[in-house]
This record gives sequence, structure tokens and C-alpha cells, in this order.
Amino acid sequence: MKKLISLSLALMLLGILAVPAMADEAQQTKVGVLSYLNLTEEGDKGSSSSRHLLRQLLVLHGVINNEDQPGTAGSRSYHYYDEKNDLIMALDAGTVSHIILPYYTAKYLCSANDEMVITTEYHPEKATGAAAWALARLSDGYSFMLKEDNAELRDAFDAQIKAMKEDGTLQKLVDEYIVKASEGQEPAAVGFEKFEGDPIRVGVSGDLPPMDYVGEDGSFAGFNTAVLAEIGKRMQKNIQLIQVKNVGRAMALSEGVVDVVFWTRCLSEDLVDEHVANRGLSEEELAAKRAERMESWTDEERAILEGSEPPTEEEKEKLKARDMPPGTIITRPYFSDFSVRVEKKANQ
Repeated sequence: MKKLISLSLALMLLGILAVPAMADEAQQTKVGVLSYLNLTEEGDKGSSSSRHLLRQLLVLHGVINNEDQPGTAGSRSYHYYDEKNDLIMALDAGTVSHIILPYYTAKYLCSANDEMVITTEYHPEKATGAAAWALARLSDGYSFMLKEDNAELRDAFDAQIKAMKEDGTLQKLVDEYIVKASEGQEPAAVGFEKFEGDPIRVGVSGDLPPMDYVGEDGSFAGFNTAVLAEIGKRMQKNIQLIQVKNVGRAMALSEGVVDVVFWTRCLSEDLVDEHVANRGLSEEELAAKRAERMESWTDEERAILEGSEPPTEEEKEKLKARDMPPGTIITRPYFSDFSVRVEKKANQ
């Protein structure tokens, strides 16, 4: 009898303990995101607290709205999807409460789908001072990825991206193929000039419109295609576009099917420029620059980051390589974007 009573008490205790766990799971917000090429779900949890502080700076300046702030630790679970269509289907089915997409991709998709809406109020024009510093760390840069034994081609791409940025060509392509398209205009097909010699083969997934885009008729369009056409013209090289699945980009590169793949996510343009400017500085010089920057901030801005520690070198390297499978290298970023939240209008 005592054994039965003990067993009953044990089962009751387990039941009591299980209720909060089940409640926590039920209350947990499920968020859908596109997979990175080289990032597991476990590996994406490390910097959530520091990102929360940075986002508070954006809220303070009105760059984003407060409702977009993450809740308490453990209140969100992230579900990764390899393809854009799978991500949107999960939202439609209610498998996730909302999805996270780059702002211009979100604008483009919402302009074509009346059932989706961006719920992050995003005003990048308000990002100055401390907010600009925070936005640089929260934005994704987009680069071309190559195999590490193809550094010569990477350097050639870097030179052209730099020149296009300096002469204003890159900004013109942003305005034409990203800004206009995100407002509802279908990305225009892009033509390529022909030159002598073997082509540079580039993998296109079409999974991140209006940047990485393939039309219903199979034609290649969008910002990345326009950037490549300009690079090919300046290098006097043929560009051959090959459609690959988003999840298959890394394999297509490693197996030699393509020489280059699109939109590897990396550090933002501004953050890369900052790292270049700081290259070669001593720890004392870097500390002096940090102190000078903090002195220009308001007491409220400083209070938000009070007690936070700068990332370690290991953390910096992990962040740089988050979307880079082993044996790969990337170009300098040619565009940056900030991720926003998208929901179904019916959930509003």
C-alpha cells in the first residue's frame, strides 16, 4: 500500500511539474526564418541578449517600433525553412505566428500578397549616431560566395563592387531593381553582353526577390542579376546564370557546378567599412575610439548598453562565418538590409 501511495504521489508531482512546462510551450511564440547555409538553430542563440540591447537603441530613436522587441528569454522558438515558399506556407497554415524577412523582400512579397503585412515599423532615415551604430550591427550584408581556391576571382569582384559603389552605379541599381520592385513593380529581365572566353557560372535560387529573382517564364531578373551584368561588362567576362535551389547553393559550389553563388549573408556594409578602418589599431587605440564614441552619446543611450561587454574575437569570427560553409570565401558586401516581421493580416 505504501508503495502505491508513493507511486501516486510521484505521479502527481510529475503531473504538477509538467503543467508549467506545457504552459510555457503553449505560450511560446513560434517564428519562421530562412535557413542560413552554415548556421544551426543552436548556433543562432548566442547573441540574442546583445541584439536585444541594440534593438532598444533603434526603438529609442524611432527606427523600429517597440512591439517588435523580443520578449523574455525562452519566449520564442525559431523554425528554419530552406525555401521561401515553405516559409510562407508555414505562415499561411499557422505553424508559425510570424516570419522574419529582409525589409525589401518583405515589401515585395507583401505587395504581391494581400494576406500578408509587415508589422515592424522601420524608418532607417532616423538612424543617426548611436542608432546608426546599432543598425550597422543588426543589418545583414549580402555578398557573393566562392570556393577558397578562387581568391583571384573574389578579388576581381571586390574591385568592381568597390568601383561601382564609388561611381554611383551600385546606388542606381539599388533604386531601379530593389526600391521600385519592392513597391510592386515586377523586376525587369536583365541582358548580358557577350565576350570571348569561358563564362563565370553563377548560381541563382530566385528565393529572395527582388534581389535574387527568377520570373515565371524562367528569365533571370532582379538586383543581383543586374549587378552581375555590370560586373561582367566591366571585367569583359561572360556571365552564365544557373538556377539552383536555395538549400543546394553550397553543394552546387562545392561540386563545381557553379563558380559563384548569390546572397550569402554577412556583416553589413557599414560594419565591414568600420572593421577595415580599425584594421591594425592596437587595443589601446580601439579602446580610445570606443570611449570617444560613447562620449558623443546621450545618458539614455549609454544607459541602454551599460554593463554590456564588447564581443570577443571568437564571437566576431563566428559572426563573420555564420553563412559560410568550410572552404568558402566571400566578396565585400554589395547591399545591406534589416530584417522585419511579417504576419497574416487575419492575425492583426
